[in-house]
Amino acid sequence: MNLKFHPLARLSRFESWFLGLAWLAIMVKCFAVWWAIPHYHVPINPWVIIGLTLFFAALVTVLWTTHHE
Repeated sequence: MNLKFHPLARLSRFESWFLGLAWLAIMVKCFAVWWAIPHYHVPINPWVIIGLTLFFAALVTVLWTTHHE
């Protein structure tokens, strides 16, 4: 398997802004989960939700930035 990574400089201005705003939304969600789980006494470790969120967000980001047109 030969992966060719495209530098982020090849993304258009719209794509760069979209990617930045998407990651900002993901970070806001992670902080909200970190606050809400202990605040509402939910019996789950916040890292379960945050870890899966970050893993899949990173996976989607890599797939999106390395796609071949």
